[in-house]
Amino acid sequence: MCKSALFCYIFLTRYVMGQLLLTLAFVLSIVNFAVFLELFRKQKNNYMFFTFVAIVVSCFGHWLLGFSESVDGAILSNKINYLGSAFLPMLMFFTLAEVCRLRILPVLRILLIVFSCFVLFLSFTVGYSDIYYKTVEFVVQSGAGNYVATYGWGHDVFNVMIILYAVLDIGVIVYACMMRRFVSLKNIFAMFMLELVTVSSFFISRHMENDMLCMPFVYLADQVFLLYISLNVKWYDIARSVMQSLEKDNGNAFVSFTSTGEYLGCNEIALKFFPKLAQCRVDLPIPSGHEMGDLFKPLLEQAVNTRLRHALKFWYANRHFRCTARTIPVWNVMQICLFRIEDDTKVQMYVDMLGKDHNQLVKVVEQNAQAVSAIQEQMIVGMANMVESRDGNTGGHIKRTSQVIRILASEMRKDMAYSRTDSFYDALISAAPMHDLGKIAIDDEILRKPGRFTDSEFAQMKTHAEKGAVIVENLLSGIEDPFFVQLSKNVANFHHERFDGTGYPLGLKGDAIPVEARIMAVADVYDALVSSRCYKDSMSYDKAGEIILAGMGTQFDPTLQKYFMDCEAKLREYYRTVEH
Repeated sequence: MCKSALFCYIFLTRYVMGQLLLTLAFVLSIVNFAVFLELFRKQKNNYMFFTFVAIVVSCFGHWLLGFSESVDGAILSNKINYLGSAFLPMLMFFTLAEVCRLRILPVLRILLIVFSCFVLFLSFTVGYSDIYYKTVEFVVQSGAGNYVATYGWGHDVFNVMIILYAVLDIGVIVYACMMRRFVSLKNIFAMFMLELVTVSSFFISRHMENDMLCMPFVYLADQVFLLYISLNVKWYDIARSVMQSLEKDNGNAFVSFTSTGEYLGCNEIALKFFPKLAQCRVDLPIPSGHEMGDLFKPLLEQAVNTRLRHALKFWYANRHFRCTARTIPVWNVMQICLFRIEDDTKVQMYVDMLGKDHNQLVKVVEQNAQAVSAIQEQMIVGMANMVESRDGNTGGHIKRTSQVIRILASEMRKDMAYSRTDSFYDALISAAPMHDLGKIAIDDEILRKPGRFTDSEFAQMKTHAEKGAVIVENLLSGIEDPFFVQLSKNVANFHHERFDGTGYPLGLKGDAIPVEARIMAVADVYDALVSSRCYKDSMSYDKAGEIILAGMGTQFDPTLQKYFMDCEAKLREYYRTVEH
């Protein structure tokens, strides 16, 4: 089938200018690279980035070759092509290994890099010796410049390299299919198609002596497959990052699915509780007849359809478990459903043992209610940490602003005239980590932009406040006290309002801004001033203090000036002890 397609392609090129096709291929390779940079700029697979670079360089070399007019120009263009193509098989192998989470020994990695450099060196001998090409003749084919060569032993080394990496790639794909159930089947299929199209097209077009026009479009197909794989990798990275955030300093199980039922993965503790999860393939729904499918399918339906608010209890393998779930939006069409499961066997046995001992039973119920609240708080902090990992901050903004709120509250508690209860300050401290949750709904290209926003981008960024209030309400309603829910919504929704009425989202002025949001605004801005970002350096404490005080009455509530000044020394002392 591939050979027939190549015959059709070669037939068409007789009636279409080759230079136009090569220009189109080069432009599309740049477009694909730009799409990759925008969508996956923070993805950790650096090999995929360099693979895209190598493809662009190779397409550039083919484009120059098509416009060459002499044998010297053809040789130079071909050397530029080899700057990419000599390293492309190696980079694609490293990329596949990274996607399948296979570790390549450093010694093997170095040897492969040296081998690719050696092949590049051999290709650069063209025009000076007969090692790579014995003879080179300039020709015009399909309206584009090209060359016809007789090959030397150096070119045989290049062919050996192609075959070597084809074997390695197929080995990785087969191993991932057989042994790595946590690797997406979609990715495995895409990797197989990438390998099949690339290798078969290379040797068929080389045999038919038309690789100059064919290979750029094969490279474009490679880019499409790699974009698809990147999309899946990003999806599963989000699920893993949430689980890693939540399970830190935690002994509970986490299992994640898409809202449509595809299994996304679990942590090691989940495998201890539910060992048969190891039999489940990532990217596929767990079959209803499978023991894990019978267990998790009803839980998933409740979580997605009814927005599960309370912990569910169930028995499995002679253990009693308590399960909570939250859905996390990813783009606009899909959600990740994350289950947090704790072993509640001892508590349940204790309750059963108590029987009619009402006082002890009430105590246990209260302790369990506190545990549910702690679970809720941990999931919220985990989601907030994921937001920070997306917007490129240093990673401590949540903890630092929460501590600033704590320090401010400690001063305000001393002033009985301010007439706020301890429960208000306690709720405010607990609500502080939720102030930027709305950023989870902002596009990556805006959230991670290092420079100034355009008017349109800033308008979208400002929506994070209102979106945050909606997320907070969805997370807390039905579980937390209504007073705490409203306070948390106010912190998320109004912490960018200004005392003079020029803030957002509603342009509230003065006392119309909830007091909790006015306090949060001071903490948020102070941390932003004294902390470094990817687009700015940190500001001195003196300068930051001057800006805060200068904003009292315009940006900030002037009644907070006294408390800020009283605790400024404590703030400086705290920031000297943490990374910011």
